[in-house]
Amino acid sequence: MLQVVDNWLGDEDLVRYIDRLFTYKTPHHYIEYADNTYAPRTIFGRNDEQELDSQIFYSYDFDPNNPLIKFLVIKAAETVEDITGRENLNCLRVHLAIQHPGQDVEWHSDGSDLTAVYTAASPGGGDFTFETAQGLKHVPFVNNKLIVFDGTQRHMALAPQGTRRPRILLVIKLGDYEWPQKILFLYMTTSCPSGCTKE
Repeated sequence: MLQVVDNWLGDEDLVRYIDRLFTYKTPHHYIEYADNTYAPRTIFGRNDEQELDSQIFYSYDFDPNNPLIKFLVIKAAETVEDITGRENLNCLRVHLAIQHPGQDVEWHSDGSDLTAVYTAASPGGGDFTFETAQGLKHVPFVNNKLIVFDGTQRHMALAPQGTRRPRILLVIKLGDYEWPQKILFLYMTTSCPSGCTKE
């Protein structure tokens, strides 16, 4: 399943504000692995080699109680409900995926039930590439799209080209998660895992 909603937020001022906020005023942590097969066990262990072949890029996990993030998660969940008919979706994780030039994101699947990706900042163009039953599907990176897909679907993204600014995606992982499965979200955000629901 792959659905793309163009001009998702509509408001040009809000789109520009989110682009600049996520680019210039949000921390970018160099710690995200799309495929952690070859990632180090820890970043602080004295015996854990850091120079590995696994492709690393930047990310930032949000507190779902942040008012702007809560608005975006609720809106994304409602859009996903409209597309799929699935109701009462909860959020497992909401984070930025940040690619600077030279930082490709390798083929991987998210492991979530459903994933919604908002293209917050898309300098340098390029494609979000998905494996589908009909072959490879290329979705151009353009600001203000919401891309909804099955979390088990393999996808990848080459680094942006010809730009000094990073590409920034807001990744919202959704599903029918109950309390035990939300422990990861609790760990990642130190916030109540129910804080990312529509309630």
